[in-house]
Amino acid sequence: MATTGVIIVAGGSGRRMGAAMPKQFMMLGNEPILARSINRIHEALPAAEIVVVLPEEHIAMWKNLAARFDVAVHKCVAGGAERFHSVKAGIAALSDDVTSIMVHDGVRALITKKLIIRAALAV
Repeated sequence: MATTGVIIVAGGSGRRMGAAMPKQFMMLGNEPILARSINRIHEALPAAEIVVVLPEEHIAMWKNLAARFDVAVHKCVAGGAERFHSVKAGIAALSDDVTSIMVHDGVRALITKKLIIRAALAV
């Protein structure tokens, strides 16, 4: 059976915006930005495998934060020095059942369900 895998890369540190924490963990409305991204993808593609790729030093922080919110099921893996390495780590974490892969930036949380579905149908 064909399965979609979604890699969400969220490796930013927040330095460029002068933030005290990585922007993916900042609140947007009533949930962290990364949670909003994960949940929008899950709403659009409920059967998709979702893998979130974070810097290794942020994984525990994310798991702690995510436990306090209603976040769709996802795996977390450590990324690499460059986005290429992080996407590669995300792909490696997907199951063998995945036949198509989408990559999304974790801080692009205002993406619509409709756009996600249109992108999935285009592959």
